[in-house]
Amino acid sequence: MPAEQDMNQVLMVDGNAVAGGLQQLFGRDMTIVGTRCAGCARSAEIGALMAFVRGPGAVLRCPACQTAIVRIVETPAAQYVDVRGAAYLRFRRSPSR
Repeated sequence: MPAEQDMNQVLMVDGNAVAGGLQQLFGRDMTIVGTRCAGCARSAEIGALMAFVRGPGAVLRCPACQTAIVRIVETPAAQYVDVRGAAYLRFRRSPSR
């Protein structure tokens, strides 16, 4: 590991690592949902964010500035999703039939 590389970055994977949990929670593929970082205004899909999953929950961070965009925590009583780091989430509509 290069000396300048942060240990947290080494432990992060892409947002696809939490795809199953997000699918269960939202009932749709969330990896293709667009978002904009409230910290640096970079746009990306949820699947392209950096996921830190080695804690009591998951944190999805902006790959450009490392702002925490989405935080997900599960307790025995509930699931919490904090998206304060996102300027928005963009859900594309399905084509009309």
